[in-house]
Amino acid sequence: MVTASAVLEFLGKLVPGYDYRSKMSRLNTDRSVREKLVRELRKSATNLKEVSDLAYRDGRREVVDHIKDVLKGIDLFTVEIEGAPFGQSPLLKTDNVSDDDIDHMIEFDRQLALSLEIITKTSELVYEHVLKGETSDIVMQVRKVKKELDLMKNTFSDRLDYFMKR
Repeated sequence: MVTASAVLEFLGKLVPGYDYRSKMSRLNTDRSVREKLVRELRKSATNLKEVSDLAYRDGRREVVDHIKDVLKGIDLFTVEIEGAPFGQSPLLKTDNVSDDDIDHMIEFDRQLALSLEIITKTSELVYEHVLKGETSDIVMQVRKVKKELDLMKNTFSDRLDYFMKR
């Protein structure tokens, strides 16, 4: 079982200054988490665009179509993240937030970080494999990215609902 301190250490490595316990840092933590999500998703999109360009040159239309779908999903999701109304959340403005609420906030971020890590690593692997000429399972790996992106979108929506309802 993963301990709370291990989760906080993991998130602290991804987002310097990660802390929802203090009212003064809650808004900054939330903003930093969202900025990290957008930055990493854009890096993954860049890798996938390169793969798509190479696949297009090789006449691998099915790969291009799958990647195009994922890139559109990443683009729409980054716009959603950037436009999310988190400054209005009572959880970010209130002096005293229950430990249960903080634990929920941290768990949402942990789930997002794990999905982000899978997307990032998979897109890097796809790019590296294509450069090596290993192209047999590109579509399967791109589907894995799409599945994880969908999971991430759902988690982000649940996070938004939780933040706004409190």
